[in-house]
Amino acid sequence: MVVFQRASAFTTEQLHQVMVEAFSDYVIPMSPSLEDFRQTNATRGFDPDLSWVAVEEGRPVGFWFVGKKKAYPNTLYAAATGTVPKARGSGIVSQLFAKLEEHAFRKGYRQIQLEVITSNTAAVKTYKKLGFVTERYFQCFSLKEAVFDHCQLSEHPRQASWDELKSNVKTFWEHPPSWQHSAFAIETFGADARLLKIEKDRNLAAYIAFIPKNGAVMQLAVAPEYRRQGFARALLKEAFEISGSRALSFVNIDENNKSLTQALLKLGATKTLQQFEMHRLLKTRAKHGEERELHSS
Repeated sequence: MVVFQRASAFTTEQLHQVMVEAFSDYVIPMSPSLEDFRQTNATRGFDPDLSWVAVEEGRPVGFWFVGKKKAYPNTLYAAATGTVPKARGSGIVSQLFAKLEEHAFRKGYRQIQLEVITSNTAAVKTYKKLGFVTERYFQCFSLKEAVFDHCQLSEHPRQASWDELKSNVKTFWEHPPSWQHSAFAIETFGADARLLKIEKDRNLAAYIAFIPKNGAVMQLAVAPEYRRQGFARALLKEAFEISGSRALSFVNIDENNKSLTQALLKLGATKTLQQFEMHRLLKTRAKHGEERELHSS
C-alpha cells in the first residue's frame, strides 16, 4: 500500500536518497552529492511543507519537490519529480500531484511551473496528461575554453556584487531568466557565486554571474547599446580564468533570446540539450472529508 506524506516528515538524507535512486536511469547522468542536493534545494526555494513523498512499505518511492519565491507570488516551482524504477507505472506521479495541488491551493498558490528535457518523452507525456502546457523553449550550451586560448581583449572586467547590479540588470534582458537562475538563486549562492562587470562612462555595460565550482553560468547580459563590441567575450574569458573550468555551461537560455544564443554560437558554443518550461494552473477538487485527511498527514 502506498501512502503520501509531506516531505517535512523526512530527513534531508532520506530525500536525497530517493532522488538519487529515481534519477539513476535518467536521460542524463544525475547523482548529486548530499551537499549539492542541499544547495540546489536552497537556490530553488525548496519548501518541504509544500512538497510530497510517496511511501511504500515504509520506504520513499516517489516525490514532488517544490519551491517558492517572493518574486513569483502565488506560484510554485517543481524543482524535482520522480519515481524509483520499481514503483513506476502505478500512478504514483499523478497521485502525488493531486495531493500537492490540493494542499498548495489551500495555501494560496494558483500556479506551478517546471522544466523537462524535451527528449524525456515519458515525462513530457505525463506532464501533459496532468494538464501542463509549454510556455517557453530553453536551449542549453557548452562553451570550451580552447576558443579563448589566443584571444586578446581590450576590455577588463571588474569584480561586482549582486546588490550593486540587481537594480539595473532587468533592462538588459530580452527575456527573464529561468527560475533556476533568478535573482533569488544568485543571492542564495552567496559567496559561491561570482559576479563580474564592465562599465563604460560610469554606466553598467555588461555583467556575468557564474559558479566557479562547476563552471555554470547563471546570467550573462550586455546592454543593447554595447552589444557586438566584445564585452561578452571579455566576461567569459575572465570567468574561465577564475573558475579553472575547461568548459562553461549555459542552462535554460530562452530560445527567443536571439542576441545571447547567436553570440554563444558565434563563440563556438555547442548545443547540449533542450528543455520545455511548462506551466499549469492549480485547482481544488477536495471535499471537506478529503481536506481533513490532508490536514492529518
